[in-house]
Amino acid sequence: MRTFVIPDIHGCLKTLKLLTEVKLSVNKNDRLFFLGDYIDRGPDSPGVIDYITNHIENGYNITCLKGNHEQMLLDSIKGDYEMNLWLMNSGFATIHQYQDQTFKIETEYGFLPEKHYNFLKSLLPYVEVDKQFLLVHGGFNYEASNPFADENAMLWDRPKDVPSSFMPGYKIIHGHTPRALRSIVEEVKDSNRRIYDLDAGCVYKGLYIPGTGYLTALQLETWTLHFVECID
Repeated sequence: MRTFVIPDIHGCLKTLKLLTEVKLSVNKNDRLFFLGDYIDRGPDSPGVIDYITNHIENGYNITCLKGNHEQMLLDSIKGDYEMNLWLMNSGFATIHQYQDQTFKIETEYGFLPEKHYNFLKSLLPYVEVDKQFLLVHGGFNYEASNPFADENAMLWDRPKDVPSSFMPGYKIIHGHTPRALRSIVEEVKDSNRRIYDLDAGCVYKGLYIPGTGYLTALQLETWTLHFVECID
């Protein structure tokens, strides 16, 4: 069994397939942990969710966390203010992608298929793995009396040094904050760190942050970072 942790996909379905099917040759004996932000900004958000949910239905061992973009989509159903907030954060492209395929689906949630809605509602804010790792999209509020109750921090927080009092012996692995691939590679080499950011800004292709444009996967057993360049 191999265990892979994969961060922000942001609608880059072709790149996700390249990573999982070609680079990693993932099979049903492997474990996959996705760190959220499956949607927005990229060309095929509905396709990414279809790809993941179909693999789950076909017996693949996949655990999915929630990102801030999934939360914004869910909140957009509540009203105009929430919808506008999501639209300002790349929601327009996602809505248009869903509308392009609405003739194929029946939905009670406007543009959103019920299957996708149920998937988004099922996403976890964080997960503990093998009593060694904490996986989260954003980060943890170390100052809270119960950091595991602050879901907003788990979706939105940026990297911070981990206090020695917080979950001693655990390494924290997260996405959410895009960084140059070379920085991620160097930090993974440092086994003394307690927090690791895997988001190499796949969807940005280096346009806004130099050195981005890669989708990564960290194999926990060997502590090996795999990556492919964005092809979407």
